[in-house]
Amino acid sequence: MKTKLLLSLFLAVGLLTACHKKPVEIKVERIEFAPASYKMFIGDEQGVTVQCYPNTATNLDRLSISNSNSNVAGFEGGKLKARAAGNSLLEARCGEAYASAHVTVYSGYFTKGGNKYGVDQASGYLMMIGESTPQEIQMTLSHREPDGSTQNFWFHLIYTNLGKTIDFMDNMDGTMVSVQKNNNEDGYCIPYAGEDGTPVVKLADWGDTDARLTKGTLRVEDLGSSTYSVEADFALSTGYTFTVNWEGVASMKTE
Repeated sequence: MKTKLLLSLFLAVGLLTACHKKPVEIKVERIEFAPASYKMFIGDEQGVTVQCYPNTATNLDRLSISNSNSNVAGFEGGKLKARAAGNSLLEARCGEAYASAHVTVYSGYFTKGGNKYGVDQASGYLMMIGESTPQEIQMTLSHREPDGSTQNFWFHLIYTNLGKTIDFMDNMDGTMVSVQKNNNEDGYCIPYAGEDGTPVVKLADWGDTDARLTKGTLRVEDLGSSTYSVEADFALSTGYTFTVNWEGVASMKTE
């Protein structure tokens, strides 16, 4: 009888100890943003996923997400919305685990063959007559690919056409436009008119293949303080099209 009583007491104490045992805490060891970075255009919305590992972690209630510049891109309705050109940094923390994701909102873009390219850099120069009279402007808008290659939109515009919309179907007026990749390996130029008066387009590698322009307009505005806006819309008989909608600062040089 005494043996049964001691055994019952031992089992009762054991059960009481088990009921009060603290649960094992599993901490988040690694955090990842998906995607790892964000390239957006003003007005775009993008879903943001934060993945925590291991997925059995018990301290997920400590997960926090911050945004360094909500004026550039902020969360609306559970999605990241691009509001203005610039950069922001998303940061996620959970205990000692940390991850970040860069957000780039482009001021504008150019498209080529249906692909959209944000402008990472704008450069060019003004050619002058004498000491102070502008004659022409040349500018290149560039997009850098993750592998280091570049896409470029380049144009050459006589300065008196600033602020005017040029319709290449009516009057080329000495202006040239090109979309290039990797130092002129790919793209089109509009350098001259054909015998029938319609613009003839040669491949940018200066090959023998010609294409006819079916639509082409270009407008460049000098907004002051080295800031320009560029709008272009072109289509060729080969089915090749590109558009430009960009406003920003160009590192212009005077020659």
